[in-house]
Amino acid sequence: MRIEYTCEDGSQTIALWPSMALQHWLGRSRPTVPIENPEPFKFYVVGPPVPGDDHGMFLTLVYAEIERRWNKTPPFEIEPPDPKKKHGGKEYQARCLEILQWLHAKGDITGLVVSPES
Repeated sequence: MRIEYTCEDGSQTIALWPSMALQHWLGRSRPTVPIENPEPFKFYVVGPPVPGDDHGMFLTLVYAEIERRWNKTPPFEIEPPDPKKKHGGKEYQARCLEILQWLHAKGDITGLVVSPES
């Protein structure tokens, strides 16, 4: 599967599975704070940490961000990922795709193209 979407701010994402596309959407939802006067050869942590796309709390954080921004949530139950299956399992990926489609209809995703893997 290949997912391509564009947000209202013009940013574009291409992902191979729905949960990864949602992870990029969640990571972009909070603006990064620029580092003032960075020192050379020093490590800096940029942006808030976002859990992996198959972490048990991932969809809860996605729902929390949707509720924070639009004061509503998708009309789907949160599907927990199956740790024994690749990328959380088919049901988990199907739920992530439903959330992406909901964000396209009600949120800030202006263009969404889902195509089979080539």
